[in-house]
Amino acid sequence: MDLQEKAAKIKISVGKPVPLGTTVSKQGVNFCVQVDIVGKLELIIYKKGTAEIVRKIEFTDSMRFGKVYAMCVTGFDIRRFDYGYKLNGENIRDIYAKVINRKNSFGEKIENYIYSVYQDNFDWENDKKPDYDFSDMIIYRLHTRGFSMHKSSKVKKKGTYSGIVEKIPYFKEMGITTIELMPAYEFDETFSKTTDKNADLKSRATVYNNQQTSEERLNFFGYGQAHYFAPKSTFSVKGGLYVIDEFKNMVKTLHSNGIEVIMEFYFVKETSPQLVMDCLRYWVMEYHIDGIKINLDIADVKFIKSDPILWDIKIIGDRWDIISECEEYNPRYGEKRHIGVCHDGFMVTARRYIKSDENQVYDMVSRIKDNNEVGGIINYLGNHNSFTLMDTVSYERKHNEANGEGNNDGREYNYSWNCGIEGITKKRKVLELRKKQMKNAIALLFLSQGTPMIFSGDEMCHTRQGNNNPYCQDNELGYINWNKTKIGTEIFNFVKQMIDYRKKHKILHMVNEMKVMDYRATGCPDLSLHGVLPWRIDYHHVNRTFAMLYDERYTGFATGKIYIACNMYWENQEFNIPIGDKNTNWKVDIATSETDIEKIELINNRTLVVPPRSIVVLSIDKVSAESMTMNNNLKRNSGSRLIHF
Repeated sequence: MDLQEKAAKIKISVGKPVPLGTTVSKQGVNFCVQVDIVGKLELIIYKKGTAEIVRKIEFTDSMRFGKVYAMCVTGFDIRRFDYGYKLNGENIRDIYAKVINRKNSFGEKIENYIYSVYQDNFDWENDKKPDYDFSDMIIYRLHTRGFSMHKSSKVKKKGTYSGIVEKIPYFKEMGITTIELMPAYEFDETFSKTTDKNADLKSRATVYNNQQTSEERLNFFGYGQAHYFAPKSTFSVKGGLYVIDEFKNMVKTLHSNGIEVIMEFYFVKETSPQLVMDCLRYWVMEYHIDGIKINLDIADVKFIKSDPILWDIKIIGDRWDIISECEEYNPRYGEKRHIGVCHDGFMVTARRYIKSDENQVYDMVSRIKDNNEVGGIINYLGNHNSFTLMDTVSYERKHNEANGEGNNDGREYNYSWNCGIEGITKKRKVLELRKKQMKNAIALLFLSQGTPMIFSGDEMCHTRQGNNNPYCQDNELGYINWNKTKIGTEIFNFVKQMIDYRKKHKILHMVNEMKVMDYRATGCPDLSLHGVLPWRIDYHHVNRTFAMLYDERYTGFATGKIYIACNMYWENQEFNIPIGDKNTNWKVDIATSETDIEKIELINNRTLVVPPRSIVVLSIDKVSAESMTMNNNLKRNSGSRLIHF
């Protein structure tokens, strides 16, 4: 029997108006679609994998439930047929579609969306989510295609979910606990540059001038119109139905290696709350993802948080007050800390501090200690729509000419400093300074209480040549170059060192915010703040130094102390350490200014000489009784300066 005959024998009846999308049952396939305009609605049946129409079936009035049309089709062979919809003769989208039938070529414009019906048969085996608290997470944010598409990636299946799986040893070498995917659902890969400055895609991915044009632009990042329920077909090896199993296999394999998966969703304006909830539920149940990142101008965090299915799923938003909206968190009833905040606050402050801007000490200290028992604070140094870490120390202005917008797109000010020369240079002094500045930024990130997030490539000095918004660059400008330079290798090793150091010292990533008080009567606060003189931090606008002392006894399973001295002056600074005597042996653990930490000058365990524009971290395993007595006397003599914050 040929397809035409098989399609002719299909029987139809009134379907069920929920759930939206397609559902396979013993009775057949239920096609359920929402239509906002009254008119002639048709179900179009296509030959599998083609645009060949084998039958059209019109929905009747009896199949309409408000704005929803539902039809049950008996005899629809999902192995031989695909489907689509026409309204008044025009193709329309099924925004609840699970799979798009398309050629596996990124960047093509799709005029007619054709969909496949999916029936789940994936074996998750004993899949178990790693379930990290925010305090223990190291996030790595990546673009699925850009991450492994470059020829230097040494990945066989470049630009795909399988390519991410191939890089699992790399994640584990670094100490990554969580990967966050930029939009990896079926977004439109092209858009027409005809809308105004307030359009969704523009407000998120780029800023345009007022010129009106119909020029087609590539949407590499993925912000804009989308089929939110379907994993991105062009991010898979084969496309079609294969994409579903490939994505699920990626999640399952990452889980088995102790790595979580967070998905970013960008919902365009006028997206209904119902679609948002249905989408998030679907990905959590169907794909076992561990968390979601959402734009809170469309998605309401309190509404999402109230959903029982999403009760323990990490929900990350970009609005500053998201945590205060969710203060009903109550650990006595088993609720997990699963709300997270992710915005540019830390990035801007760290960039301004390391380039020695005035009046930054108070803000930098605040960012370092920022934490919340209700939700996680996520910090980063670079993102998709900003300079990379390398470009932050190499460029003072954006260079977005390649985007074809006359360098008018992207943020105007990046809080960057080129260290003396704009762009690429071979001058050794400039390169050494850039390397030190990157180490300073990395040290601040991993010594802060908030959850650190690395934007892919920053760990190996990836450059986008000063482009702070490569939203349309499906090329080497948008891909990660895995060929590490000498500086790139050193920065990569330093990132690994800092991640390892953070994991070994729980005091650096506590669940609760540090109280900056001696609330356990140990003789020392959990965290104390200092300047070049002990117990006297200086917040004057011209000051560029501060120090912090952590007492590891507040973790409950360690007895040591960690002293962090930050000097962003352009000359040496001597720090008097709050605790120390001849019986207290401070050890230099980290120094951003020197490869050989033995070159750091530590005088009589009391005075630390910190080189220009650098950070030094000391530690001791045990404090002598004599030193603690000295410490208590100093605190009494310093009075209120102890916790002056």
